[in-house]
Amino acid sequence: MQYIYPLLVTILSLIYILVKHNLMVMRESINYFGAISYGTISIIMIMALFSIQNIIKNKEIYFYEILGFTLLYISSLLSTLNNIYIYSVNTIYIFGDLFRLLGFGFITIGIIKWIRYDKHIKDELIKMANQDELTHILNRRSFNDKFKYEFEYAKYHNGKLSLILLDIDKFKDINDTYGHAIGDLVLQIFTSEVKSILRQNDIFARWGGDEFAILLPATGLENAIKVAKKIQQKVKSISLDTEKGKISFSVSLGIAEYRPEQKDFSKMLELADKGLYQSKSLGRDKVTTIMSN
Repeated sequence: MQYIYPLLVTILSLIYILVKHNLMVMRESINYFGAISYGTISIIMIMALFSIQNIIKNKEIYFYEILGFTLLYISSLLSTLNNIYIYSVNTIYIFGDLFRLLGFGFITIGIIKWIRYDKHIKDELIKMANQDELTHILNRRSFNDKFKYEFEYAKYHNGKLSLILLDIDKFKDINDTYGHAIGDLVLQIFTSEVKSILRQNDIFARWGGDEFAILLPATGLENAIKVAKKIQQKVKSISLDTEKGKISFSVSLGIAEYRPEQKDFSKMLELADKGLYQSKSLGRDKVTTIMSN
């Protein structure tokens, strides 16, 4: 099916040549070099018509490119015939140049759209590489990249920076009882609710499984604790109705603050992770801050 259009152009062109005796008469002196040159161009155009369908998948871009190459092909065909025959209709001379001009115009538009489309695809691929597929927040790798930058910025400017690690309590039980589809929905709802609390410049990521990380730039420990407690209360208010009953859950949180003596961001991660572990050890649904080892 994909070759119908180029084949149609080819067949119509052959029909046009076969009925030439009604439209034109043979020239006394034929420019064989010009005829061969334009004929070669026509063949290249035909090949382009066939191949372009395998290259371009976007319908809008394909339309502009295929129309442009078709017009160029027709222009080349008319120019080739012009070296062999004398047209009985003088206006056909004008059509060759007109088709050529329009053909290049449509091809140019198609190329511009192609470049923009290609950039859009690349941007989407970069976005997909940096995002968690389920929750559409940052993934761990991208979070670490941003964490390194924010840590160095705070260190250089002697600024404030806080980290919260949080984990949904007994998430495995939710998966086992209600199924993984409901578990995924819980993660999505949880993510959406937490995002509603955070500022635009806060960095939120899925750390892995049911564990998440939040980086709070220009935020000291006191305000970080306030944010953590808001999240804690917000999560408690979440209620999800399912066929097997209503689901509610809590979250455990660990907090660490940037200190000038810390050499790299891994120290903050270590402290926040210890705080998270202690929150779980104390019975879950807790906010714990670890200042140092």
